[in-house]
Amino acid sequence: MIRRWAAALLAGACAGCHGSGPLLHPAHVLHPGKVSVGAGLSGDMVVAGATVAPPGAAGDAAATEGAAQRKLSEIAVSPGIAPWASARVGIEGGNEAGLTYTGRALRLDGRHAFPLGDAALSIGLGASALFAGAPGPLAEPSAEGGDVGDVYGAGVDVPILLGFRSDADLYALWFGPRLGLELLGGEVRLPPAGSASRGPLVDASGQHLRLGFVLGVRAGFRHVHVALEATATYHHATGEIGGTPVAIDQGTIAPGGGLTVTF
Repeated sequence: MIRRWAAALLAGACAGCHGSGPLLHPAHVLHPGKVSVGAGLSGDMVVAGATVAPPGAAGDAAATEGAAQRKLSEIAVSPGIAPWASARVGIEGGNEAGLTYTGRALRLDGRHAFPLGDAALSIGLGASALFAGAPGPLAEPSAEGGDVGDVYGAGVDVPILLGFRSDADLYALWFGPRLGLELLGGEVRLPPAGSASRGPLVDASGQHLRLGFVLGVRAGFRHVHVALEATATYHHATGEIGGTPVAIDQGTIAPGGGLTVTF
């Protein structure tokens, strides 16, 4: 079991293009000067909105459209498994800042928590540098006959969390919406129409809108906690792959989990 989890973590770290980027923190912020670090795994599973050619497309046009849709899904939605690593610090005034690596992105964020009795309302803003794929010996060939390609971008997201926790912080529960927007550009590989052979690199660009709902729970004692989180997300992405305009609408479930230590 340990070997299988280690292999999955290594595969996600090497691929560098999968994963959803969970928050894995409660609505309550850390006390000023407190620091937490964590590591774990995240993933993204497509549950609705298969990538298929639109009605009316036929022959080579249908094959090209279908391949372009699948490639847009790979670089925007990024289904798969990836590592998760994060460090956060509490700041005076009910604030918190964090830096998170999620396989396909490096995210810097800040947030403020408003106390609501035993609960808290957290509003955050994150900015991400995206690495949706990179050609080379570690890039894993796709089912269409090529690696993901070399795509980069930037994104912003706004999580709004309402949460509760016990007095001794033995457990915490949080939930709320998370909105995000990403801009992507670079090169991907597309196979020739009707062929499974490795295709040439073509230009790619896209915009990706995410509307999600987060549900998370954390339990532990004193300085060590285990956090689990799931996000249901609607994805709308549009772009151009190799000169072919393409758009996708997909629904995903993104589970994540990690171990955090606070000191």
